[in-house]
Amino acid sequence: MSHMPSTQKELLIVEQHLEHAEDIYQDISQYFDHYHIALSLSEAHSFIAEHDFDMIIVNPFFPDGSGREFIAELMNNKKLYTTPLIVVSNLPEKKAKLDFYSYGADAYFEIPYDKEYFRKTIEEKLKRHIRLLIHKGNDRDMGVGSRLNFEENFKNTSQLISDNKVNGFLGLIAPAAIDFVIRDFGLEAGDRLIKTTIDLMRKMCDKDMKVAMWTQKSIVFGIVNKKETDILKGLEQIRLNYLGEMKRICKLQESPGLRAVIKPISAKKTLEEQMKQLLSHLVTISKDENAVPIQVFSDQAIKKHHVILVDNDPVSVNIISHRLRKEGFSTDSFYDLRDILNYPYKKDLSAILVDSMIPSGGIDFLREINKDPELSKIPAILLSRYGHEDEIAEAFEAGAEDYLMKPISLVELSARVKRFAQ
Repeated sequence: MSHMPSTQKELLIVEQHLEHAEDIYQDISQYFDHYHIALSLSEAHSFIAEHDFDMIIVNPFFPDGSGREFIAELMNNKKLYTTPLIVVSNLPEKKAKLDFYSYGADAYFEIPYDKEYFRKTIEEKLKRHIRLLIHKGNDRDMGVGSRLNFEENFKNTSQLISDNKVNGFLGLIAPAAIDFVIRDFGLEAGDRLIKTTIDLMRKMCDKDMKVAMWTQKSIVFGIVNKKETDILKGLEQIRLNYLGEMKRICKLQESPGLRAVIKPISAKKTLEEQMKQLLSHLVTISKDENAVPIQVFSDQAIKKHHVILVDNDPVSVNIISHRLRKEGFSTDSFYDLRDILNYPYKKDLSAILVDSMIPSGGIDFLREINKDPELSKIPAILLSRYGHEDEIAEAFEAGAEDYLMKPISLVELSARVKRFAQ
């Protein structure tokens, strides 16, 4: 669990460029008594082991590892359960923000950022962190318990489900545009909105439901012995109430209200595994403006079975192809754009994977793909050998939907391709 609160506030900035880290600190120096800069992930891990930080700011590009995985590790470190994780990056917000939220980030800022908004966010996130420390992870202002208590209750519920004594659902709620409420009206207004939502959750779904803040942007809950249809009906009423409150508070007209995903609790999977599923599905529906905002997650069958690899490294092609075939995909490898333009299974394509170092240039290849009306609709993923931030930002501009860093995590590869295959 996080450290006890003190008057001394400590900040960790994880950024491979020292001058960038110093610039970030200068913008928010009034909120912290001490700060440390880690120029690599290994250095960051050492600092975290030695210090109790009240906030961590991360630029997720490093020569010695994946920023996504690092954020996920921080998210699951009990010592940091109340510590806000802020991502600052050159990547376009519309492409990267939701993805980093799914890994556990509490806020995302695209460089250059609005300094006043940045400072306001840091101040409000820090206030909530201190409040949670005082109450040992419980947020009395919003009526939620600590993550530690939620995890313990989940273990007990899973055992009861394994013994066929109860059935249960795990759910995740993301209150849309809550950042705008906090930015324009303050933390108290945002907290009142979330507390009203949580009170209504207990009224509409289950008065005994267990609720915790999974991150400072998402609410996790567990319900036992309730019908799926009743839970969905209650969540829809909560969504409409939230939407009405949003319009009343900040006159926001274009918003889905909140988004929520539920799934039957599996006694065979850990809470972390099931939360990853919910977070990934929540990102999927958040990126689709036409998606139903309240959904049940299930291990859906793959709808689009083909994947194209554009990679001149035969070892990489073999490894990726073997993994994707195990997941039920059919893979083809091409180096010539004409072969892809004439591909007979375009309607059954789930993704096109493009290595950044192909002879014709991965970024240029993405631009050519994006010129074709049919192929431009297929999610393209850049396989980056070096993970340069500017390269990834350029890939997004060229039409990429996502990126993966080499050496590739096969688990992450499968998850990302499956997201596009539904």
